[in-house]
Amino acid sequence: MSKHRLSSAQLPASKRTHSSLAHDLDSISFESLSEELVLHIFSYLSYQGLCISQSTSSSWSRLATDNELWKNLYLRTFGRPRLRGARGFVRRTDGQEVKSLPGRAKADQSKNWKWMFRITCNWRNGRCAVERLKTTVRAPELSKKARILLAGSLVITATSQSSASPSICLQTVTGEELTLACPTAHPEGITALVLDQSVPSTRQLRLGAFLTSGEFRIFSVNHDHPSSYCDELSYTPSRNSNRTSPVIHAAYHHPLLITLSEAFILSVYDLSSGSAVLRQTLSTFTSFPPTSLVLSTNSSSTYKLVIAYAIPVYPAHWTVGATEIIIAGPSSDSRSRHSSSYLVPESHSPMTILSTRTARALDVPQGWVDERKLRIMREQWARKVSCVADTQTDGKWVVLAPDDPRLRLSLSSSNPSAASDAPFASTSSLYSPTSLQLYRLFLPSATSVSSSSPKLTFVCTLHGQLGPVAALSLSDGRCVSFGVNGSVWVWDLESVLDGCFSRGGTEVAGPSFGDSLDPDHTANAKRTVSFDERRIVTSTDERVVERRFDI
Repeated sequence: MSKHRLSSAQLPASKRTHSSLAHDLDSISFESLSEELVLHIFSYLSYQGLCISQSTSSSWSRLATDNELWKNLYLRTFGRPRLRGARGFVRRTDGQEVKSLPGRAKADQSKNWKWMFRITCNWRNGRCAVERLKTTVRAPELSKKARILLAGSLVITATSQSSASPSICLQTVTGEELTLACPTAHPEGITALVLDQSVPSTRQLRLGAFLTSGEFRIFSVNHDHPSSYCDELSYTPSRNSNRTSPVIHAAYHHPLLITLSEAFILSVYDLSSGSAVLRQTLSTFTSFPPTSLVLSTNSSSTYKLVIAYAIPVYPAHWTVGATEIIIAGPSSDSRSRHSSSYLVPESHSPMTILSTRTARALDVPQGWVDERKLRIMREQWARKVSCVADTQTDGKWVVLAPDDPRLRLSLSSSNPSAASDAPFASTSSLYSPTSLQLYRLFLPSATSVSSSSPKLTFVCTLHGQLGPVAALSLSDGRCVSFGVNGSVWVWDLESVLDGCFSRGGTEVAGPSFGDSLDPDHTANAKRTVSFDERRIVTSTDERVVERRFDI
């Protein structure tokens, strides 16, 4: 069979010649596209692609830095839960502010979203600039534990070393230093510092300092001009007692001030009248340091205080617990009593405690137990620790850091007849892995009788830290640990809810090795860590180091 032959008839003319089509394609360029179309194309690029596109031309540089473009990229990469870190008492005006953003809220267009993306990536990768801060506090004084607070661009430090004139050092980002004096009749030290967490109407922030005698002072400092400060309030107890001396922790949300003494006695003060008025005290026989306090406004008429602390487990172990305390707010005829989940009775005066609820990590059920409850009890029992180095909470998460008392004993031991392998054992323990325990605190509303009780549920173990932990800091879903060997680790706890926590933490600073780590200095060093959304500040005796992520 022969193949089919084409017809000799002439084909119809084409609608468009190939030469004209090629000419039209040559006339089309990327620059001829509208800016809206270019931005839509850029929205499919990663942040690396946007940064490369920015260096192509001046037009692309302008489009690749579009704020809306980086906002969508930020929310797509990190999500809304990571919009946290602001402490509330100082509002930045340069668009570089990170604060909580509920899911129902709209993203703020005044933010510098590219800066926020860069700083969040730096936190995730541990990329930072390290700088040693100069302080007016002498090295012998810093042998006592230093207190560190961060307020916007200010770094506030103090020491518990007794002095005839204890002082607070304020340092700005430009290196300017200011000293707030706390004159006393006898040599005293500063045992605690606290910042007012209420939203100010001006650029003034309130700072509280607590002395070893039980006296405390409230300063009002202008954030833009720190030299413009005043001594707003002073309180001197009528007599020394374990309720007031010494205060180890405090929480302040003007006009409510709460202090916690070393004897674990909680005091509630009312500062609305311009002087400190003691309203109520609470004591406990089952809670022990270390501890942390978080104070917030539960509604327009109530405050909520969350306390995390160590709880003993028979016969010689420890676990963690948390207590929620609801406190009546200031009296106001204009407030709505029904706007709160807690109805404030008429019999309760302002700044008094309405209710308390407690949750424990090790909860033994009453009566007979089934197999499921027995399995849960065994899992909880396996998480008990021999000693607690620190415990922190932000009201949502609770982190427990175990301690190794044998290591500290071997480091501080001066007996030459001790075991010859003690130095080797202590050195190896300084670099052995340490696991932190992460718990989720559930505090359901207590308005109805059928509401469930508070729970402290174990979530996971935070891995990465080498050696025992000296100090923890936890705020807004981010945890920072400071090791005895000088290492610094960061965990983003909000990623647990997204199911992407397998990557663990991020090492910001590695441990010291060899001759740079003195065992005697390590055993006696007092370490402190504090952070905000753009930096971590650590203190080890005479050294105060700042690690900035806004680079």
